[in-house]
Amino acid sequence: MPNSMRYCQTCRLQFDKRGFWRHALSVFHRKAKLIRAMLERNCITHAEIARRIGVTRERVRQLALQMGFADGRSRHAICRMERRKKEMAEFFVEAQKRGFPVEPLGRKSAYINGKICVQRQACWHDIGKGKYKYTYLSIYRPTGRFDFCAWKLPDGRFLILPEELVGFTQTTFNPKESGRQGTDSSSHYYREYIERWSLLGRPRRAK
Repeated sequence: MPNSMRYCQTCRLQFDKRGFWRHALSVFHRKAKLIRAMLERNCITHAEIARRIGVTRERVRQLALQMGFADGRSRHAICRMERRKKEMAEFFVEAQKRGFPVEPLGRKSAYINGKICVQRQACWHDIGKGKYKYTYLSIYRPTGRFDFCAWKLPDGRFLILPEELVGFTQTTFNPKESGRQGTDSSSHYYREYIERWSLLGRPRRAK
């Protein structure tokens, strides 16, 4: 009967009268707050929780389902995603701040607006000798598939190029206006793509 049911405020579960008293004496009830707190942290496995509270891993799995938490595999997948978000490269963090949807694939790759983007590092490269020595930015084509690549420049900005403009293995260019355009005949055009976030499409929200 409905009036014979008891609700445990600590565990947020409902029992009949007999089940309620059994539950009140259980390890689960006594450590419910600890169990819930650990289950809310997706990167703690059921085995770790089981060791801490002194029950089996299977019992923890059952308790997690009773308390409304996802199963172990789902929690592990969420954990991997959380770790990837914490380890995201600067380009993806900046894209997220600008309102672009970002789904990390790895440390240096992610989906941004449904496009595969990668981040690489640009470095200074000296060309020539003596008074004819000049310093340019040097960039390398990333390996693997991508739709866009963003090279982080030494000043913290990003050179953002779509895949169709990355037809080189390695090239250099001058990031500033100059009569000397670099060693590659088209390299001076890359200046136009520094901080060109519009190439990624329209962000979800204005910043």
